[in-house]
Amino acid sequence: MKTAIWSFALAVTAVISMPAMAQDDGYEFDGSQVGTRFVQEPESVDARTGRWLQKRIANCMFNRDEERMRELLINSDFYSIDFDTLSAEPNEFFEDFEVSHCMSRVMRGRYRELEIRYQYSTIRNLLAEEAYLIDYDGPPQIDEDTARDVGGRFAGRRVHPQVSTMASLADCLVYEAPQQTHDLLEARPGTDAENEMVAALGPIIVGCANTREPELTIPTSLIRQMAADGLWSRSHYGSTPVAAESDK
Repeated sequence: MKTAIWSFALAVTAVISMPAMAQDDGYEFDGSQVGTRFVQEPESVDARTGRWLQKRIANCMFNRDEERMRELLINSDFYSIDFDTLSAEPNEFFEDFEVSHCMSRVMRGRYRELEIRYQYSTIRNLLAEEAYLIDYDGPPQIDEDTARDVGGRFAGRRVHPQVSTMASLADCLVYEAPQQTHDLLEARPGTDAENEMVAALGPIIVGCANTREPELTIPTSLIRQMAADGLWSRSHYGSTPVAAESDK
């Protein structure tokens, strides 16, 4: 995966530096659950601030060109963006998709310099969160006739096993806890409300992961991305009705 580096000069003196996100580092969920314990990974103040800034930048991108951002979501998965289908060049992504403009807008009057490093897949999942929240005020309706895995995700395409594994995990998370995953995305990054939802979802994630590991520690940012991917995919591909559409 290519890694994006944003760097932009602004007006004041503070500097925020955000490390590379870890979703491509190889989280593997397999085997059978044997008393696995979920542990929340500690997060620094800078990391929490960085995630909030990332969300605001993604919101700006989506609002500036909603049609194109929805096209990007359709032509991507949890780990990658199909730039060929989008007729876009990866090395021109930050200008073509308004990233630089939105960085400037979000940071104006607050910081002299911003540097954020992460994969394009992180941007994709941030946009999935914004698309879902703009479209829906409530979680998907899950009943006994609802399939756990979302049909239509890959339209019969063969994908890398890691992609299908993460899709299955995200689908399971939403299937088992639709309200909590929705509430997680409604919570501002870095807040107590977000931490409470992560703690509530921990046992669900362990069950969905079905892992042999005695302890499962996943960054809050990755859990939020799983929720965003699962909720957006289930709502977009129409495997279930949704509770309420937004008037936004």
